[in-house]
Amino acid sequence: MTVHCGCCGAEITSTDRIDYRLNRPEQLLGVPGERLGAPTGGLLVGPDGDSYIRCLLPVRLTGGTEIVFGAWTQISKVDAMYAHAVWDNDEQYANLRISGRFANVIKPWDLLGVPVEAAVLNTDELPYFTSHPLLDREWDRDEVLCRIRHPLPVPVRETLGEVWTVERTEGMRCAVDGRTVRFTSPDRRVALDVYADLTGGSVSDFLGAVLDGFPASAEHSVTHDGPELRHAFWLSEVIDGHEEQVFHGHVVRPGTMISVRCVHRYPADRSWAQHVLNSVRFIG
Repeated sequence: MTVHCGCCGAEITSTDRIDYRLNRPEQLLGVPGERLGAPTGGLLVGPDGDSYIRCLLPVRLTGGTEIVFGAWTQISKVDAMYAHAVWDNDEQYANLRISGRFANVIKPWDLLGVPVEAAVLNTDELPYFTSHPLLDREWDRDEVLCRIRHPLPVPVRETLGEVWTVERTEGMRCAVDGRTVRFTSPDRRVALDVYADLTGGSVSDFLGAVLDGFPASAEHSVTHDGPELRHAFWLSEVIDGHEEQVFHGHVVRPGTMISVRCVHRYPADRSWAQHVLNSVRFIG
């Protein structure tokens, strides 16, 4: 599957390094663009003269993946003037060193305002952070990447309802629509819902209540594994004038259920839809 960067639209071909550009410093979110100054592609000036420089923050993740945030640091006006003066001079730019305060929010960390330092390591790149709380250790890949809703070149495990996890396939965007979590790509769509059963009935009764109204003639499969029941069936539906393959899956535990609805156009994607259901895990 082709994966495109959520920031610039370029095709992402590497899974070892993910570049993710943060849009603006937190303090400038919502400020009209005409009130901002951008003397270079890496410098930004707010309406009150507050100055920022974009730097590269490499964060090591488990599984051999690195995410490099293009993040902002607030610096003094004097440092901003100097950075602007040397920006296009490779010899002088190579010696650029700056210090300031981190100006972005990156979940799951609390980093806004922490002191940081950066330096130019390669004259054809932005400065790299050389002193930052996220450097020099490895972080859990899913815990970090699940916060990024843009398509990613690697699969990411998402948590739903605090008791379920499911894999978001590479190349899929994530969005929350009310209580429904959606994964989307040009040819595939997934809708996930978590339900609670307060009746104290069996998992079969719980599933039966959810399936009320679906055709009994559909191709159903049911498996039991201890307290867990897994169920799936296929339908062919016309959606927006096109015939689509729709896979309905359910994983039921006492008191809780996750519903998985996968829509795709091509029969070859049938195994992908089954993989989504198979990736569901109970963690409660």
